[in-house]
Amino acid sequence: MPSKSSGRIEKVRKNKYSTPHQKNHRWESFSTKIAKFNSLQPLRKVRRHDLDTEDVSATTSYFQNGLQKWGELNISKVFCSFRTKVYPISESLPQILHFEDKIMQLLAEHISLHDKDALEPLLDLLTAFAHDLGVRFEKHYAQSLSLLLAIAGKPQDVEVIEWVFGSLAFLFKYLSKLLVPDLRPTFDVMAALMGKARHPQHIARFAAESMSFLVRKAAAPSHREVALASFIQHVRSDIRAMAGDRQFSLYRDGLMTMFAEAIKGTDRTIHSVGGTIITALIDAIPDEESGLDREPVWVDLVCGVLTSTIHHADSDTFTDTANAILDTIQTRKQQLQETPAQWRTLPLIKILAVMAGVRKGTRMRNCWDRLMAEFISILGMTGKSAQEIRPDQKDILWTAVVSKAATILHHAPMDALIPHMALFTQSLTREPLMPWFIPFCAHFCDLDSSRFGSLFRTDFQRQVLLDLPRAPSRRY
Repeated sequence: MPSKSSGRIEKVRKNKYSTPHQKNHRWESFSTKIAKFNSLQPLRKVRRHDLDTEDVSATTSYFQNGLQKWGELNISKVFCSFRTKVYPISESLPQILHFEDKIMQLLAEHISLHDKDALEPLLDLLTAFAHDLGVRFEKHYAQSLSLLLAIAGKPQDVEVIEWVFGSLAFLFKYLSKLLVPDLRPTFDVMAALMGKARHPQHIARFAAESMSFLVRKAAAPSHREVALASFIQHVRSDIRAMAGDRQFSLYRDGLMTMFAEAIKGTDRTIHSVGGTIITALIDAIPDEESGLDREPVWVDLVCGVLTSTIHHADSDTFTDTANAILDTIQTRKQQLQETPAQWRTLPLIKILAVMAGVRKGTRMRNCWDRLMAEFISILGMTGKSAQEIRPDQKDILWTAVVSKAATILHHAPMDALIPHMALFTQSLTREPLMPWFIPFCAHFCDLDSSRFGSLFRTDFQRQVLLDLPRAPSRRY
């Protein structure tokens, strides 16, 4: 019996035509507040409230300045208790370094109480403490991560969720040089929040957004060959092992969000390492999914990431990324030409169909000629030297090839389409795709009857006449 889905990660759409309200104090629902929050927002804000520009001496302490600031702003019982105990051992940076174990013990003791009134200053001081210690904080990282995840794993108010993931984002930022060379241990801890365990959808989204910061760092030129490749292989093995699990759908969406947020830039741009990340995902498509596979887990994840990226970008900002994807597809196609292709081209056709179909292909405005050339070339290779298709595989072939071809031809501009029509028709009227030509025509006619009439009517009529002699005679 198929497992029930645990839900999907959905962001609330913002109405760009609405006028923001002018009331400073207005009640908002939990869902509305959650929809406005992004766990990477704190990293984009100026947060240096504690140090003057010129106060950067060797004795400067972010923790000490934060403690003084919160001592004036927060008088909760738990925080006052913490401040009383920690103040005598944190009056200077050398003192903080000397008593770091004791300070971390006090932070853990008071944060674990989960007192809402004290959590904001305590979590802020935790990140300030990490900032002071730098690489020395590595031995406290696992404990800090456990403290934050323990809070995030329970139902909390919006403010608490914001504080927790804001602190998590800053921990990742300050410790990125230590974490990025091998993201697998951090990912294994964060995976539970990203949907692998039972958590609300917004928690999975925030955890994925936080991890995306580290993924983006791993895609930098100095790390991508080792750190990014090994991390993607690890994620691929993990999600494939989850197939069929009750939490699979939410976990897959969490991973899609993690990679998509790492690719996206501000506004409608693509980050400078976005092309590297999406092409690394394509390169990681396993051989087991390069065929007539009914559940291509990794291919579906790649297409989901690509879909989210296309929605985010516009035709100008997506051009470089599209060309990088087409370069990768071209390389994989050339590798397949050296051996019998069989059905190993199917993931490439699916990726091309996503690029052509999402937003009706408007993001491909500058790349249609190249996309069509790659598609026609790959379609000509599809099915060569393949074994006979089993009856239970026919619907897979229809979904993976024929319907995808109809999508691409439906959205392609006529000036990019016409030069390739002869080769396309030739591929579809020869084995092994010939039996699907007439169903393709019926499907394409439903999509766009006028384009069908100008492109396929003559070939359709010819194919029907050729098939008539093979049809069994009817006796009355």
